[in-house]
Amino acid sequence: MRIAITGTPGVGKTTVSKVLEKKLGVKVINITEVVKQYKLYKEKDEDMDSYVIDFEKLEEFIKQVEKNEEGVVVIEGHVSHLLNPDYTVVLRCDPEIVKERLEKRKYNRKKVLENVQAEILDVCLCESKGKVYEIDTTGRDVNDIVDEIITAIKFKKERKGVVDWMEKYFNYLSENI
Repeated sequence: MRIAITGTPGVGKTTVSKVLEKKLGVKVINITEVVKQYKLYKEKDEDMDSYVIDFEKLEEFIKQVEKNEEGVVVIEGHVSHLLNPDYTVVLRCDPEIVKERLEKRKYNRKKVLENVQAEILDVCLCESKGKVYEIDTTGRDVNDIVDEIITAIKFKKERKGVVDWMEKYFNYLSENI
């Protein structure tokens, strides 16, 4: 089974995936790390300080890992939902917190803005197909999130549309413009 842990940068994917890996004893593939380490990219986008992923090479890499692993493989990254998962977990987080986290990572202004907008507009959720389970991580304990993910996977739960940042930010705009 191929499980995707996806979401905008800064929502907690890596933190959650590390705990999930320990609790389930499964292999987690961090897309950001393997793309850099194994040169699974076409080029580097200097403007956005990120790599343009070669999805064919990445898919081949994942298939090789799956051959060596029995059972479940977790793919973690903000494009993991595009890699034919059997089940997708979309992590969400308040855009203000995402902004703070990305600024702490020294993301440039344009990259912060693009990712905050993506979170507000549900981009990862909208792109996800098949069985999808959405979780708001805002202010939650990582172990509680992981336990919820494990239960959702076990019972093949589906949940979409539970997080909506639009009302909050439309209200903010109407009060501050």
